[in-house]
Amino acid sequence: MTSETSICGAKAKDGVCMAAPVEGKTRCRIHGGASTGAKTPRGRKRQSEGAKALWAERNRLMALAREIELAAT
Repeated sequence: MTSETSICGAKAKDGVCMAAPVEGKTRCRIHGGASTGAKTPRGRKRQSEGAKALWAERNRLMALAREIELAAT
């Protein structure tokens, strides 16, 4: 999506968000258009740790799925 889009387009419970995006952004204020990200070192560290934990869990689940698939064959 480009910043010239006329709708937010984020997935919503009832379909797609039709709100106008924040000026210069691609999403509305509800779906992160107003977000500027973490500013403090503590906040950036917290986000980094969360992302690492998310990817570790994803990788663990993918390995488990591969094991199950191999066991089934």
